[in-house]
Amino acid sequence: MKKRDRNKKSKSSTGTVDIEHALVEGVFLQIDNTLETSDDSEKKKFIELLDQTEEKVKKMGDKDRDRLMSEIYLRKGRCAKGILERGKEYQYWKQASEYARKSNNHEAMIQSGLALGFMFVEFTGSIREILELQMNCIRAICAQGTAIHTRLRIMGINLFSFWNELEYRRLSERDLKAKQFVIDGAKSLKKAEFDDERAASVMILLISKVFDFNDPCIEWAQHETAVLDIPIPEDVKKKIESLMFRSEASDTSE
Repeated sequence: MKKRDRNKKSKSSTGTVDIEHALVEGVFLQIDNTLETSDDSEKKKFIELLDQTEEKVKKMGDKDRDRLMSEIYLRKGRCAKGILERGKEYQYWKQASEYARKSNNHEAMIQSGLALGFMFVEFTGSIREILELQMNCIRAICAQGTAIHTRLRIMGINLFSFWNELEYRRLSERDLKAKQFVIDGAKSLKKAEFDDERAASVMILLISKVFDFNDPCIEWAQHETAVLDIPIPEDVKKKIESLMFRSEASDTSE
């Protein structure tokens, strides 16, 4: 009896691997490789294919199901751009984010977080909510461990550009810290004639302060900010002071 159970389990596991391999090779890679050159009709066919794939994945009942669902919705979001209404496109990215968090799929968390936190902010309810989406990207970048400094730099550039351009009038008490650190900080840097590259590391420190994020990965931002060739505005310097000089004090003690 035990031997038959082991054989059954082995076949089940192999079947799951085969299904996943088929999805990656036959669906995901096909879409990834051709999406940039696909017209609207092809994108719609891709979404139909993904709908069919989703129904099959739902029946798997496997621990990897949520991860595969995050990959499905990630591609639905990409395919929907320009051919579906924004509300529907937003729902795809939101589903991708939710499944990515359930399955700890860091890359899907990064991609969906970038979309939700920068491109679909009209569906958010507060500054704090937008920042949480953006911060989730930073956490996922650090957790994934791939090209961390490059991706954090790009994230910092995006934050600087985004918060300088966004006009947001609905403020709640919960938004105040976010506004004081990130929005006011970005505008102070802009006024001090910081460009995107110089502002990137400072913006990472500012958003990290809002969420008390002290991951070792942001040491890159600490070091970059410490050697800037342009003075940091005093109001910004005070906001990031505890992060900036924590590592310097540690170095001195050693």
